[in-house]
Amino acid sequence: MSLRESIQTRKSVRRYKDTCVERNIVIEVKNDLQNYTSKFGTSRVRFEVLTAEDETEVAKLGFLWGVGKINAPYCIIGICEDDQGMQELGFALEPEVLKLTSAGYGTCWLGTFDRKALNLKFNVKEKEQIGVVIAFGAAQEGGFLNSSFRKIAGSTKRKEIKEIWMNYPEVKAAEEIAMLVKMSILAPSSNNGQPVRVIIKEKRADFFLIGNSRIDAGIFMSHFYLCASEICDNVNISIESYPLECYTQEKATKYVASIFF
Repeated sequence: MSLRESIQTRKSVRRYKDTCVERNIVIEVKNDLQNYTSKFGTSRVRFEVLTAEDETEVAKLGFLWGVGKINAPYCIIGICEDDQGMQELGFALEPEVLKLTSAGYGTCWLGTFDRKALNLKFNVKEKEQIGVVIAFGAAQEGGFLNSSFRKIAGSTKRKEIKEIWMNYPEVKAAEEIAMLVKMSILAPSSNNGQPVRVIIKEKRADFFLIGNSRIDAGIFMSHFYLCASEICDNVNISIESYPLECYTQEKATKYVASIFF
């Protein structure tokens, strides 16, 4: 499955089989996360992977809005120190989500979980926080949480490209650049809010956030970066002193970072 197919296919899976994930896939994910280097400065992040072989119930602590328990045989735990780290978690973990999707496995970003139990298990220090848990494994098809709930939660809704790409009407967009934004719009976000906005000028994209969900910005930028890397020789991330201005009638935006491609 290609990158674009993985992006278009990915959906939140909330019910899993007890089937084991292929060992080589789990090893790849662990190696990717162990070797991850910061893309947004000096924010420290670390990752833990719980597998079915851990023989622990901690891997089954994901809760959906405190209502439905998500019994995942595998989980990735993302740990960071600050808001910049939350952004880093989103950027680092979405490629693993897409890798698992490509391999035929289900995933789900979890914002609610048994924080106390996980803090104890992974010796989370005073300055650290568990930013997110990603459930993954072999998807169990059907059921309320995997089908009807997605519609109720608005998981399939997406904004129009002109709502995200703020200077879209001013630009005669090349088809490839429009594709980058469209693939980014498919990125998951908390409550499917899609709070990221982008300004693109002269092979430079500046990203802005509405509200405080830095992890959403990281996931969105990850989609853009991955797809840009497929069609461009050099793709770089930078935090600029003088970002482009973001014109929007929505709530105030915060500059996040820029991607040059």
